[in-house]
Amino acid sequence: MIIRVLLLLGLAASGWFIFLKRNRLPFHIVTLFALLGVGAVAVVVPETTNEIALLVGVGRGADLVMYVAIVSVLFVLIHYYAKFVDLQHKVTQLTRELAILRAETEASAKTATTTSQSD
Repeated sequence: MIIRVLLLLGLAASGWFIFLKRNRLPFHIVTLFALLGVGAVAVVVPETTNEIALLVGVGRGADLVMYVAIVSVLFVLIHYYAKFVDLQHKVTQLTRELAILRAETEASAKTATTTSQSD
C-alpha cells in the first residue's frame, strides 16, 4: 500500500512539473498527462496490466510495463541525441560566422586606423 502512495505521489509530482513547464505544444502536454493517467491506473489497479499483457502475449503485467518503458527510454534517448547533434552543428556554424565577422571587423578597424594615421 505504501508503494502505491509513493508511486502516485511521484506521478503527481511529474504532472506538476509538466504543468509548470508549459512551453511545449498542447499535443505534447495532453500526451504526457494521458501517460501519467495510464500510469496512475496501473498503480491503482495493477491487475489491468496483467490482463493487457495476456492480450498482447506477454506473461506478466510487470514484464509488459518494463518492455514498454525500455522502448520508450530508447526512443527518448535517440530523439535527444539527434537534437544534440543538430545543436552541435548549429553552434559550430555560429562560431564560424562569429569568427569571420570578428576578423572582418578587426581588418576594417586596422584599415581605418592606418588611413587616419596617414592623413
